Amino acid sequence: MGYIMKENLFIFELANNHQGSIKKAFNLISAAKRLSKSKYMNFAVKLQYRDLKTFIHKNANKNENKHINRFLETKLTTSEFSKICKKIKKNNFKLVITPFDENSVKRAVKDKCDFLKIASCSNKDWPLLEEVSKHNKPIICSTGGLNLDEIDNLYSFFSHKKLNFSLLHCVSIYPTDKMENFNIKFIGKMIRRYPDCKIGYSGHESEDNFIPVLTSLSLGSQIFERHFDISDDKNKYSINENNLRSLINYMNLYFKVLGNSEKIISPKETKNLSDLSRGLFAKKFLNKKSDISSKNTYFSFPKVKENQLEPGDLGKKIIINKKISKDDPVIASKKLQKENIIRKYVHRYKHMFLENKISFGINPKIELSHHYGLEKMSRFGACIITVINNSLYCKKLIALLPKQYHPKHKHYKKVETFHLLSGDLLVIKNGQKFHMKVGDKLDIFRDEVHEFYSNAGAIFEEISTEAIPHDSKYIDPVIDRKDTISRKTFIQKI
Repeated sequence: MGYIMKENLFIFELANNHQGSIKKAFNLISAAKRLSKSKYMNFAVKLQYRDLKTFIHKNANKNENKHINRFLETKLTTSEFSKICKKIKKNNFKLVITPFDENSVKRAVKDKCDFLKIASCSNKDWPLLEEVSKHNKPIICSTGGLNLDEIDNLYSFFSHKKLNFSLLHCVSIYPTDKMENFNIKFIGKMIRRYPDCKIGYSGHESEDNFIPVLTSLSLGSQIFERHFDISDDKNKYSINENNLRSLINYMNLYFKVLGNSEKIISPKETKNLSDLSRGLFAKKFLNKKSDISSKNTYFSFPKVKENQLEPGDLGKKIIINKKISKDDPVIASKKLQKENIIRKYVHRYKHMFLENKISFGINPKIELSHHYGLEKMSRFGACIITVINNSLYCKKLIALLPKQYHPKHKHYKKVETFHLLSGDLLVIKNGQKFHMKVGDKLDIFRDEVHEFYSNAGAIFEEISTEAIPHDSKYIDPVIDRKDTISRKTFIQKI
């Protein structure tokens, strides 16, 4: 659903800041080019299109609505807008156009826009939304003034039409000058509520207020929009070149500091902590037959050898390779015991379920499936939790770790449906590939050979007929010859 961009998108909103001058529009684009420096963001320039002959009513009173004169005074011809679009493209910007009427949608498409933008004042203009939806262009929609029900409605409209779209949190106060009006935390709710849609922030704050954009970035926004002007008489919600340069520099630092959701441990951090750790020393002379116990060893600071055993090595199988004199550092080979390996995988799967807020009730039947042994479980295997199994139906929860694969097999009697709850899942059924997304379902019938794999990790439901013993046949004879008990570990509690 959400439009797949390299990473994030920053939009320079020109609006009517070109003041009806193609020269000024070109100067704004050149200024934006000077500012568009980031390895974390793509950049776009946005224009606004209005077919003024039909958009403004012929009997409209210019004195009763301040916007009428502004639209008329900043008017550009169709030819001039087309030239500006070409200038934007020539400078390697994405082209975003906000159309305010149906004729302008068609013009925007003709000018080869990359995105169609829906302004907050148009997000309930259903005839316009219908026209926008016809052109197979990625859509970015501001949600200023919409309550939660109305955003849900907008989301459903785009979703049912299978459109590529993104939603922006926006406060339609020009300028937004009171900090309590921003309610940036709502972005977190949008990200959770609309998980298959990119969420962003469109701001109308004063030019020296960087807090809303940076806070939205920290919460997970991926699209950012600011009104941009380089004139001295700009409006109060547009940002000038110097302030925008500072904002983009801060954004680059924030992206760098935020990193990604994976835990990263650098060699320097490991070395620093090792230098602060206690090491294991021999209480007395040790030979290859000596055990590592409190009667034979003690911990003391500091470690004197890089590969010296530490308190964290307790519970591993320790093999002393050579004789060790009293008070010398204990250096030995170490290997996780079987129970520690099992515990490691139990914890990994347990916290996958917790992270995804998936509960499986009281006293479920839990098994670790390790087709080629525990030592290869990070590559081959799964965690299978039987929630219910009776003569009528069965429900299981199956979790795959990142890069984990479940080998080819089939069932003689069982008919099952996979329903993906989180992550990504590739299922190969009878040689045909199915790339499943969250919410997708896939039926697997008797004797259909299937295998599955996840790149980033996955949890899915398996709804089936009764699961019975010895109903699976693995295509690899190495697995198929194994006793079921030897390739499974059953867990009392996860």
